[in-house]
Amino acid sequence: MSLFAMNRLNSESDEVEHQFRSHAPLDRFDPTRTNVSPAIRKSIGEVSAIEAIVLTVDIRRSSSVLKESIDIAQYAKILDDFVAEFRTVLHYHGGWFDKFTGDGFICYWLVEDPFAEHMDTVLDFCCSVMDNFRSYYYPAFVANMRNEPAGIGLSIGVDAGPCYLTPIVGDLTIIGSPIVGSVRMCDTCPPYHLVLNAYPGSRLVEGMSTTCGRLSDDIAYQVEALSVATKEYPDGQVAYAVEFYRKGQRLFF
Repeated sequence: MSLFAMNRLNSESDEVEHQFRSHAPLDRFDPTRTNVSPAIRKSIGEVSAIEAIVLTVDIRRSSSVLKESIDIAQYAKILDDFVAEFRTVLHYHGGWFDKFTGDGFICYWLVEDPFAEHMDTVLDFCCSVMDNFRSYYYPAFVANMRNEPAGIGLSIGVDAGPCYLTPIVGDLTIIGSPIVGSVRMCDTCPPYHLVLNAYPGSRLVEGMSTTCGRLSDDIAYQVEALSVATKEYPDGQVAYAVEFYRKGQRLFF
């Protein structure tokens, strides 16, 4: 191999590792390294399909929060703190960060282990994020507002299926129909609600003896099938709502 070819390959490898640092989960024992399996690296390099569980997270009424903020720099600081914590917790939960959308986020898990095991991680992460937003970041936003608009909160939509990871405008990006599906599910959510599209919802419940599951000694969840109106299905489509409970008490209302 020529020196030019070797330099090109090394440059491409360095660029991939740089993109992983922004998006990929971190090694639990060495946070200076990313945790990306050889199979995932191969799929990214070949631009072949990878099953992914995709989350769209939206801060409801964020434009009103911005409009009512006394100090815009403080608003930006609170949002920056939230995004930073979100990404750190996500990476240590084996998740990938796609992008910040201005009032929310898109993130995902690449499915290599059994689907149900990934869903438990996803649900635990969703519960933690909503709880942290409600208990810390929401009060911080309110303390910086002249007036407190109704309906502020975090909504999360989930979809799953084949996706592709490829650089777009030089940045590693996930593309595929689950991104659209998760956005549509998020759009149907009131604040502090979580809605799964039909595919991940049905796969979650198919292995359950009841519609209830447990994430820890303290946290349990209940899954309910429902019909939601979306852009493609204005008369309603199958989806699944997830409610979280701590020691028998519903966490979010």
